[in-house]
Amino acid sequence: MQIRHLLAASGLLFFFGCADNPLESPDALSSSAPESSSSEEDKSSSSNGITPSSSSKEVDPISVLLIDDFEEGNTDNLKGGYWYAFSDNTDGGASKITPAEWEDAFVTTGGYNSNGMISLNVSLVKADYPYDPYFAIGTLVPKDTSSSPKDFAGISYWHKGVAHTFRIDIEEVEDYDNHLLEIPAHADWTLVTIDFNDLAQEGWGTTVALNLDQDIKVMWVLRKKSGDFAIDDVRYVKEIVYEKQNNMPIFPPETPTALVPNGDVNSALNTLSQKYLTKGLNFTNWGEQVKIDSNQAPSEWLFNEASVQKQADQGLLGLRLPIDLDLYIVERDSVLKGTKKDVQMEPFLFAVLDSFNVWTKRHGLSYTIDFHAYDGTFNSTSAKDSVYRRVVSTIWKRVAAHYVDETREDLFFELTNEPDLNTTDGKMIAQADWKSLAQMMIDSIRTVSPTRPIIFGDVDFYSLDKLVSSTPFDDAYVIYAFHMYDPFIFTHQGAAWSDMGTTKNVPFPYSEEKWSTEYRDFGIQASTPAWIKSAFKSYFKQGNKTYIKNRLIKAKNWAYDNQVPLICNEWGAYSKSAKIEDLNNYFQTMGEIFEELDISWQVWFGIMDDDYTLLPGMAEALGL
Repeated sequence: MQIRHLLAASGLLFFFGCADNPLESPDALSSSAPESSSSEEDKSSSSNGITPSSSSKEVDPISVLLIDDFEEGNTDNLKGGYWYAFSDNTDGGASKITPAEWEDAFVTTGGYNSNGMISLNVSLVKADYPYDPYFAIGTLVPKDTSSSPKDFAGISYWHKGVAHTFRIDIEEVEDYDNHLLEIPAHADWTLVTIDFNDLAQEGWGTTVALNLDQDIKVMWVLRKKSGDFAIDDVRYVKEIVYEKQNNMPIFPPETPTALVPNGDVNSALNTLSQKYLTKGLNFTNWGEQVKIDSNQAPSEWLFNEASVQKQADQGLLGLRLPIDLDLYIVERDSVLKGTKKDVQMEPFLFAVLDSFNVWTKRHGLSYTIDFHAYDGTFNSTSAKDSVYRRVVSTIWKRVAAHYVDETREDLFFELTNEPDLNTTDGKMIAQADWKSLAQMMIDSIRTVSPTRPIIFGDVDFYSLDKLVSSTPFDDAYVIYAFHMYDPFIFTHQGAAWSDMGTTKNVPFPYSEEKWSTEYRDFGIQASTPAWIKSAFKSYFKQGNKTYIKNRLIKAKNWAYDNQVPLICNEWGAYSKSAKIEDLNNYFQTMGEIFEELDISWQVWFGIMDDDYTLLPGMAEALGL
């Protein structure tokens, strides 16, 4: 038979089949089987029956399905594995739980219609931990002779309390980019069913398939909010069959009226920008995130001369190097506190910058040094602080002085990438504060380098709208940057850092034939924020070239009115979940728009695989 439950939080009615025999557990709710189910391709498993054991004895369905019911009150699970816990305490965090010892959270009272559960209260405290604080509790679930995780469609459990991350760790994932799903808070006991197909990596590491034919570690990670947390009756689910919910209507494409740009920018600097800053790329997730190891030879760096040559051979024309320059201040902590006045840079910084200067010249790529303040040092408080403002302005003076005799015209200085990036206080930087600091940086550079081209982008993550609301600097050698990721649900599908980790199958351009009435077909979950669901419902208006071009014409007209050059030096589409034909359509569309509007560009992600090799069709799509 089948057991039926309604997930009220998501509006998704689903059925999970457990066995041919009814479950004789105290929390089982039974009903008759549904009259109809979804198509075979929607099913997580093709059979309701339990996979037979190699033993000749009949397998007890409950023993196969049940991972732990906590009736024993100990830290062993019922599959021969064990429970464990860990937190941010070993890395500077100060999160704590009640009871103080995690083993005491295994209680034999108060579970969901049972006499056992895990129950605790967590207090998340960041302290000196550099990231979001957390507490995690997990269990090792072995593959055994009677069952393997791969034999099942998912895992269910009863939950009450704060929101959390459900996670499965496998040995193939070596960089902590594990498979997970965000689960919302529940005020009362609620059945949570995890479809293995819905688990997704966060996306910043190596893509690894979820191999369930092995021992797995199942985890509940509390990292969103402090509070009470309880789970009970963790079990495998044999089959999940979904019924249609008609979450979304399907509309024909709605294309806006096309705007016409006012005109072109006619200046030597715009010509320079078009010559050197178009068809460029970023070397991402390296120099902006970590201080490069001075003990490593350049050949051992994540990006080196071979990387530069490869991009030149693939037809790229420019390199933007994101690097957190303030990491290389001599006696950095004292300087940022103001107890040491002299701002000097570690010689190794210039060894790195000079290496890329030589390599890009040798292989014919332009070179942008991008001060990518990543570690939270730049925030709404430091943006006003006289010490910080003096320090970062002096950094640029040191870099400009180092390159004062460099004659290449395709070397560019980018003041500070996305001022609001990773602000530790969570507050946006005021536009006036950033413009004032940017002017200090420009003035500092100009004391030694009067005509070196400088790139400036505005607050709110280099917002196009913020840029066009401001007045250009009184400097003839500034190029104005913005970042562009419209339409967001296409460019960030599958990106967990944007609360879209489970989303998928978004086409470009939008078409009725490729759309669906079902949230689930696009990976939308109960925990998916309302703004994302709303964006899916309005995608029929935004998933087209005219919508995007109209957005860019807004910036183009501002540039024309002020006769200043533009560059979009971060854009792209996350390639891990998008289909290759849609990616090619999107990148070809964006390349056409940039060319039509005379806007330079450097892509952030989406056109290459993990080895920085162009994806199929990308060279043609971008005219490389």
